[in-house]
Amino acid sequence: MSGFILISNRDGAPVDPLIVERMMDRLAHRGPDGRDTRVRGPVALGHLHFWATPESVGERQPLFDPDARVTIAFDGRLDNRGELLSALNMSAPEDRMLSDAALVLLAYGRWGEACFERLLGPFAVVLYDAVRQRVIYARDPLGDRTLFYHLQPGVLVVASEEQAVLAHPAVSDELDEATLALYFAVTTPEDGATFFRDIRELLPAQAMAVDAGGVRTWRYWEFDGSRRLDCRSDGEYAEQYRALLAEAVRCRLRSATSPMVMMSGGLDSTSVAALAARQMAEAGHAARLRSVSYVFDELTECDERPYMDTIIAPYGIEALRFSGDECWPLSHPETWPWNPNGPGRTPHRRLLDGVYATARSAGARVLLGGWFGDHHYTSVETWLADLLAERRWAEAAKEMAGHARRLGLRRVLGSASVHHMGRRALDAVPAGRLRPRRETPPASWLTPHAAGLVARSKTGALAVAGARRSEQVERMLGALSARAASSSAVDGSGAGVEVWYPYRDRRLVEFMLSVPGHQLYNRGRYKYVLRNAMDGLLPGKIRLRIRPTSLMPLYARGLLDRESRTVRGLLDAGDAVWPRFVRPDWLAAAYPARIEARIDGTEAILPWFCASFELWRRGLEQRGSPRVACYATSTWA
Repeated sequence: MSGFILISNRDGAPVDPLIVERMMDRLAHRGPDGRDTRVRGPVALGHLHFWATPESVGERQPLFDPDARVTIAFDGRLDNRGELLSALNMSAPEDRMLSDAALVLLAYGRWGEACFERLLGPFAVVLYDAVRQRVIYARDPLGDRTLFYHLQPGVLVVASEEQAVLAHPAVSDELDEATLALYFAVTTPEDGATFFRDIRELLPAQAMAVDAGGVRTWRYWEFDGSRRLDCRSDGEYAEQYRALLAEAVRCRLRSATSPMVMMSGGLDSTSVAALAARQMAEAGHAARLRSVSYVFDELTECDERPYMDTIIAPYGIEALRFSGDECWPLSHPETWPWNPNGPGRTPHRRLLDGVYATARSAGARVLLGGWFGDHHYTSVETWLADLLAERRWAEAAKEMAGHARRLGLRRVLGSASVHHMGRRALDAVPAGRLRPRRETPPASWLTPHAAGLVARSKTGALAVAGARRSEQVERMLGALSARAASSSAVDGSGAGVEVWYPYRDRRLVEFMLSVPGHQLYNRGRYKYVLRNAMDGLLPGKIRLRIRPTSLMPLYARGLLDRESRTVRGLLDAGDAVWPRFVRPDWLAAAYPARIEARIDGTEAILPWFCASFELWRRGLEQRGSPRVACYATSTWA
């Protein structure tokens, strides 16, 4: 992904070019194709170039419209170029080669601030309108591109990453304790909060305008929670889903180089690979689709080659593979990737780095995958209530009888689907004594200090009026998913690879939030609509697969075996900060017991969160940010 910075001295003082270069240097990993800046008095914009699409090759941003006196820096991809060109009355052959940034600049000239709602795809953009002396910046509705800012009366600083904002002398590197507490609670951060007190993150689907008259923030897109999709049959749902997923893949094949697919043996990534291979063949591509995968010779329970191999030959996929046996968490801790923007969340960074490095060495700049496909099915427990709501009583009874035969009546009556049906009935009761108040207790592992910070934080699920499945909305449109997607894309950019997510296509997301719950799970099958959609495109071994492969053995190899001394050293350090937020007695009981039990989940991953935070904190201190040291407490064991 490319990157950008903006400095606007609101007091009219000229921008210091040395500060501009310092901020640009912090984003050097985003600019393999060069960088350019535009400095005019109190305003400076800089752009770091990553040419991922054919239209972007050779482009030099920031772009400037001399007639409107508007300058733009853009990071992202537009998936509705044809629609925009038509709306802008641009039909000449040369118009089709305009870059996405140039199209956004033209769109702003035509529709002003209303242009953002017309853009489809992942993007972050900042514009300076010299006529109105106004800075405007916006972020895509799902938040797949990052945008951070620092705003005070004298200066506005905007950048693609926190570390670039921190490079400005007006910005403090003091940490935000509430954000740290929410990190250890493994929950949604406060709206716009980052790990640094002085830096805010623009939320997905938001735009902000700053000028002499003040600051204005607005949401330019909202998901319509009242939308309900009611097809006549499972086949109709599957047909629509396949069309939307195919279009999402097609948009992400628009690459300046031959794209690749990160392929495991799961249903999500193999569906992307099958559709991509078919589309490339139909379009007459000279090259075959290439896939990149990690495989395991030692940890065979993690190996998915038996599933991958079933589609490689039929689709003529050129499969590139590397061994994942040595990619355990904290392998080679002295070179473990350090991210100045925040502590790492995934313990499997080495696997991802291997994927990115393999793709880049093969000449690919764009990588597709099945990431975030699971998020579509977060609220599977709604299937029974939705069948009953549609008066499909016989089908519901048949399904419940089948569950009872397999699991036993007691387990069925205590299942999440039955509980959800009861909650839906309670929600229909007017508020008052008959409806119990739902309160979420603090996480059991938090210290009283951390629990207090979490309780006082203004955080919670994304509110969408009329949404039938709030958990699914939060998982697909919420801040945690946006941060996971954008941070993975940032990691990929460091290796010279753009990471694009077909399952985070806005059209597909809206579809999945609108279908009834029985399309998420039905007839004993999780991912019901996807399995139906890929009938005839994927072999039965994948399409009818029941159990996903767990990487828990690799996780355990790192934290319990190969790097146990490293982990203990981080957790037992006399200046460790994590005990301020996580109860030492809880962690002592959980580590290593919960990992030895091989039970996936938040409680098993928490030791990694603590160790990862300590790694990040040490990196900050080594680079001259000592403020975090004041939080040190006693050791945990």
